[in-house]
Amino acid sequence: MTDKINFNTIMASSVHDMKNSLSIIINTTELLSSDTRLSRTQHKAIGLLHIEGERLNNSFIQLLALYRIENKQYSLNIDSHNVYDCLEEAMLENETLLTYHNIDFEIQSDPDLEWFFDKAMTLGIINTIINNALRHANNKIMLKADSNKTELIINILDDGCGYPNSVLNQNITEQSELNFNNGNTGLGLYFAKVVAEMHTKGKQHGHIELSNDGIDHGGKFSIHLP
Repeated sequence: MTDKINFNTIMASSVHDMKNSLSIIINTTELLSSDTRLSRTQHKAIGLLHIEGERLNNSFIQLLALYRIENKQYSLNIDSHNVYDCLEEAMLENETLLTYHNIDFEIQSDPDLEWFFDKAMTLGIINTIINNALRHANNKIMLKADSNKTELIINILDDGCGYPNSVLNQNITEQSELNFNNGNTGLGLYFAKVVAEMHTKGKQHGHIELSNDGIDHGGKFSIHLP
């Protein structure tokens, strides 16, 4: 009698393999983007491939992280970090795409602000939102961080057309609410919500907020960490 196949484990393993292959594709598109022999149309097509590749890579990272969290194979690595340095790291990771698409990038944060959080997971959220904002921003994306006595607030703002009402009214409280029928699973939001809520201090839990209070009424994504 054969052992029962654990589909989730097989899926996680397959995603890991696909992510490795995708990394090669992303690196190749980055090399091609610097080839001056290519036409403007070809450069534009390569840029689009790079953006979609990064978006897919972020989805793979989120899927693997959620699998590990669900199976209690991951616990937050909480440590003290300089917030400005983390935001600058996110900017540098996306610098090539930002420059290629002529998107101005600004960071507003106290350079001495320190906070306790899981750096890798939080950067995962920020990179996902930046990657999404790249598809909608007109000219500018801003990272803004501040703190009060109880929480750190990181805002990702853009000057695009803002979030549609269907997203603003979305309330993903359980994984089962992800909608696979309309082509928008909400994976990025679910991942951000799970990671934010894993950050706790006493009875406080982290959370996320979405609004159209961004640049010129563009999108604004906020991460609140206690």
